[in-house]
Amino acid sequence: MLGTPNSDDMSFIGNDLARKYIRKLPKRNKQSMKKIFPKANPNAHSLLQKMLVFNPEKRYTVKNCLEHPYFERLFCDINLADNECIEPFDWSWDNFEPTRDLLQRMVWDESLQYHSADE
Repeated sequence: MLGTPNSDDMSFIGNDLARKYIRKLPKRNKQSMKKIFPKANPNAHSLLQKMLVFNPEKRYTVKNCLEHPYFERLFCDINLADNECIEPFDWSWDNFEPTRDLLQRMVWDESLQYHSADE
């Protein structure tokens, strides 16, 4: 859908092997949202085109999306700057090696929060 990214679009990828792999893929042209979703609202086409961008630095932010005409009837224009997260979200809780045994244990432990082992 997005077409083959150019060198600039891949600049954010820090892994040389990943960039090399992408360069070896067959070249593709970017697809038109209108062709993919012919019955969709033109504003939906526009929004999708801006959201589905390979390089995250060029991709629409959540704020950009909310301000897009597609959402104009749904968006309540509050001061977004007052509601933006100042610090990046802490994902440290997700820093573990996901082995089968560990994931099974984690699912089991979480299920016990809703139902005891006695039930």
